[in-house]
Amino acid sequence: MADITDEDLDECTRIINAMWAMDVANSGHERQADHAAGMLLSGSTLQTVAPGQILELVDRVIQLGYIAALEDVRRGVFDDAIMQWRPDLAED
Repeated sequence: MADITDEDLDECTRIINAMWAMDVANSGHERQADHAAGMLLSGSTLQTVAPGQILELVDRVIQLGYIAALEDVRRGVFDDAIMQWRPDLAED
């Protein structure tokens, strides 16, 4: 794997922030996405070793994943195992 430059990190940050602004910021599920990210990060050693900017970036990436998963569920794209803990998703 090639070394990552500061410019590469800046571009990655720009892309993630743009995606977050487009997909999460006005989704109506910002609070839930933030909570999900917080729960995943709360037990992580990342919080003790990563700089704040990296934590914020990881937090936003998790929120993007949450929103993407939510969209899949809305479209009915999920495996049957989800019905064991969320049977209400199959209800009309």
